Amino acid sequence: MIKKIQNYTTVLIFLMLVTIGCTNDDDQPNSVNLQNLELTLDENPSNGETIGTIQTEGGSAINFSIVSQSPSGALDVNGSTGELTIANSALFDFETYPTITATVTAENAENSANITINLNNTNEVSGQNLEVTIDENPTNGQVIGSLQTIGNASGFAITDQSPQGAMDIDANTGELTVADASLFDYETNPTLTATVTIVDADDPVTVTVNLENVIEVTAQDLTASVDENPTDGQVLGTLQASGTGTLSFSITSQNPMGAMAIDNATGELTVIDPNLFDFETNPVITADISVTDGEETATASATINLNDVDEVSAQNTDLSIDENPSNGDVVGTLQASGSNLTYAITFQNPAGAFNIDQNTGELSVADETLFDFETNPNMLATISVSNGIQTVSANAFVELNDLNEIGEFKYGGVIFWIDPASNNSSGLVVAVSNQFYSGTWGCTGTLTGATGTAIGTGAANTAAIVSSGCATSGSVVELISNLDLNGYDDWFLPSEDELTEMYTNISIVNATTTANGGQVTTQFHWSSTEINTTAATLVNLTTGAIGGSGKDGNIYFVKPVRAWTDF
Repeated sequence: MIKKIQNYTTVLIFLMLVTIGCTNDDDQPNSVNLQNLELTLDENPSNGETIGTIQTEGGSAINFSIVSQSPSGALDVNGSTGELTIANSALFDFETYPTITATVTAENAENSANITINLNNTNEVSGQNLEVTIDENPTNGQVIGSLQTIGNASGFAITDQSPQGAMDIDANTGELTVADASLFDYETNPTLTATVTIVDADDPVTVTVNLENVIEVTAQDLTASVDENPTDGQVLGTLQASGTGTLSFSITSQNPMGAMAIDNATGELTVIDPNLFDFETNPVITADISVTDGEETATASATINLNDVDEVSAQNTDLSIDENPSNGDVVGTLQASGSNLTYAITFQNPAGAFNIDQNTGELSVADETLFDFETNPNMLATISVSNGIQTVSANAFVELNDLNEIGEFKYGGVIFWIDPASNNSSGLVVAVSNQFYSGTWGCTGTLTGATGTAIGTGAANTAAIVSSGCATSGSVVELISNLDLNGYDDWFLPSEDELTEMYTNISIVNATTTANGGQVTTQFHWSSTEINTTAATLVNLTTGAIGGSGKDGNIYFVKPVRAWTDF
């Protein structure tokens, strides 16, 4: 019985051991394996960027950790999830570390995971700051320098500069040049800067241009005010300039031209044409001035403002008047300006021709005999104008208008009558010839209708005689109607009153005829005025008597006459 109990005890202990053993086997965890991770990534990522997660087999891993990496510090791992992130983006540079590696373990993993990151090489651009030193006062377009870059830069642009507008940049090459040379002045801007952006580059670059101070010529603009009407040589002011060596001054342009001169050595400006310093014409006079030491040149401007003063001015005045005026007739008034003016003639040609009103400057005829176009077609008076302080002179040029006058040789003959209704524009002339014209009247037994006696009927009378068909060969009508003399062929036999008018002025007519190579006839002359079928009228050019004679009975002189106009 005791042995049987022992056997039961032995079996019970065995069963308990088996049960305990089975229980311990159930509590053991499954085995976890970490998978290696290899990936490809562009260089230059960002810090914190996720690049992947470590995968597991057989369960979840806990407490991930990086046990080694190359380069050190490149990666971080999330202890709970196994997510890998970038810890130091600067290490992800293809040129330095084309491959980044790490070993990661987990607390319950049977193995470690190998991490391999292969970097892609990307186009990276970076620029270098540029600092240069140049002399002040360069020229526009002068090259300052070129920006140096790493990588293939595809474009450059100035985004900011101080002072504005000083520099330009070649968008393709990065070459910097001077855009506004006037800003490269040591005294004003000893240092110039610019910020330049480069396409594909992360950061802009800075350009610093340090100017060297050089010896230079400077000149200051001159502004002065003077009264108008200065004297020749009057000093206007002196241009202020500085520089080393000997300075030379010159005017390069001025308005109006020829107004001022400058002393080459001192820069003193003076008046050379006082007439141009007239407030009414040129209230402001300017000049551009160059100052040089032989190497460098500076420019400045001179501005002379004229003060308007009470002054006397007089202008040369053109006047005209018909010849043969009467004494006292007004010729015209000299153009002048000023206050309390008085006028006086200081010279005239011909002498004694004019009078002048001392208060108004009005010129009048003093000697009418001198106002003859044929003798003095142009006349002159020089007139002094004064306000009691200032005196100026001007000329009055008087042109005589040529009038048609009795006794003038014009229009093919001597004028003996001017139509009073024509405003001196039409009349009659008698021919000048070195031969006498004479003969019978003709047309005896025929009433021609040539009965006009008044001035202006001679041409119609002659035409009536000719049209009647009785102008016999050798008669005065046939002779005169066919006459071509002194370039005219429209001569006619004068009427009775036309011959009488010729007699009225016969002495003047005869004098002009003789002076122009013609012959003077006297006694009775045929007129074109018919009395009846057998007789025509005669006028005696010696006595003025009027008579008659048979048309074919006697031979008398004849004076060819023609009508003229000047319009």
